[in-house]
Parts: sequence; C-alpha cells; structure tokens
Amino acid sequence: MSEQEDELTIQRILIGLDASHHSVAALHAAAKLASSLGAELHGLFVEDINLLRVAGLPAARELQFPFAEQARLNPGRMRRQLRAQARQAHQAISSISKRERIEWSFEVVRGDVSAKVLEEAAKADILCVGRVSRPVMHQPGIGSTAEAAAIDAPRSVLLISRDKRIHSPIAVLYDGSPDTEQALLLASQLAQDMRGLLSVMVPDASAPSEEIQKRITEAVDAEDLIVRYRELSGSGVMSLIDAVRTEGTGLLVFSSSFLPPDGVKKLLNEVDCPVLLMR
Repeated sequence: MSEQEDELTIQRILIGLDASHHSVAALHAAAKLASSLGAELHGLFVEDINLLRVAGLPAARELQFPFAEQARLNPGRMRRQLRAQARQAHQAISSISKRERIEWSFEVVRGDVSAKVLEEAAKADILCVGRVSRPVMHQPGIGSTAEAAAIDAPRSVLLISRDKRIHSPIAVLYDGSPDTEQALLLASQLAQDMRGLLSVMVPDASAPSEEIQKRITEAVDAEDLIVRYRELSGSGVMSLIDAVRTEGTGLLVFSSSFLPPDGVKKLLNEVDCPVLLMR
C-alpha cells in the first residue's frame, strides 16, 4: 500500500478567500484538512476586476445599511473596500493556521475571480472554495466560482457551506476502480485522523459485494478505524444523495469520474455536507 500512499501525498491546499461566511467556513475546513494531511495552506484573495469596472460606471450606486441611503461608487472607494477585505482574509488565515499549527502563505491578485482561482488551482493539490447557499429557498446551492471549480478545476476540489465543518462519518464512494481506490485511501486517512467512522458507499452496479468488501479490508488496515459498508440502491446520483442524507455524512469523498458534470451539480445542490471531489 505504500506505493499508493506516495501517490496520495498532499503538499499544498489552495483556499479561495473573500469576505463571506462561506469563505470563513471553507477556511476552517481547509485548515483542518491541511492539519490532517500535513499540507501547507495557501490563501488567495482576488480583487474582482468586474467590480472595479462596475464601480467606474457613472450610474453605479452603493446602498448603505442600516440607513438605506445611496452613495456613488467609484474605483477608489471599491479598491479601498477590497483592500480592507484582503486584510481581514489575511488576518483570518494567519489566526486559524497558527491554531492548527500548519504552514501557510497568502497572496492578493487582481482579475476575474473564477479564472484566477482556477489558474492558481493548477499549482495546488486540492482547491477549497466556499459554496453559496440559497436561504430564501431553504435549499443548499452553489455559486458561480464554486460551480466553475467543481466542473473545470484541474485539481481535486473541496466545497463547503456556511456553518458546516468536516466531521465523522467520512463517506467515500467506492466501486473497486483505480480512481475510487485513491478516494478510499484519502477518506480512510481522514477518518483515522479523526478517530471516527468510515462509511464506504458502493454503487449497485459494482463487482460482487464479497469481492468489494475484501478489497476494502485489504486497502484499509487501520486497527482503530471503524468501517461501515453500505450498498447503494442504484448507480445514479439520486441513490448517492439519499445515502449521504441517511448517513448524516460529515464529508463525502468521491472521484470525478463517477458522475458527469450535470450529476455533480445536482449532488452539490441537493446535499449540504462538505464534498471533496477528487481528480
């Protein structure tokens, strides 16, 4: 198993930061992941070039709460606001990283947010982004940057929502293929670090259950780890969604090869637990 573990070495986790609560939740999750895997955490704050362009328009206005007053936007005011947000992000990653005792770095760039995040993701092993919810509809959902990361990022992606933390049980989708073998090893490492439960979810169309369970036993040899085996009712995305909800999953790990882009988006819109999409 040592050869596979070498392939799973995670050295750098990239976290896209902004001023939202989802970004703070993602930062906590990324720091926890970095601590568990012995990785460096790199924070990225993108000064949104589109906001600066809008601020330069003559008709641009800012609604100031709690007075419901309007103030004219201008590039200078917007740049100051972005710099203030960047300082907050820097302070947050510094504080959380010191608490978790992990190495960290921080960078500010300017450009299109989604494009810059995806560009920097190529230099990391895992990209972590906050996932925007839809409180009016009382349903989880994903924003444009999170969706772009989930579908187009060249590296594995961790997506997390506000007020959600990684916790046991760690669930992993496994069908015996090489891609899902990687997911199984990483999920078992995280579950072992938490001294928690590993829930192995197996699609209905996989190899015979006896063979799958034997492979799981051979791959996961941690004596202090409790492993629960669960056969899904089918091989589609809805059977996975139902299982994630039933298990009370604290993190779902699965390979991007299992679901097409539409299936990934449906999963992310239907479940609100942290999701690690591996590539």
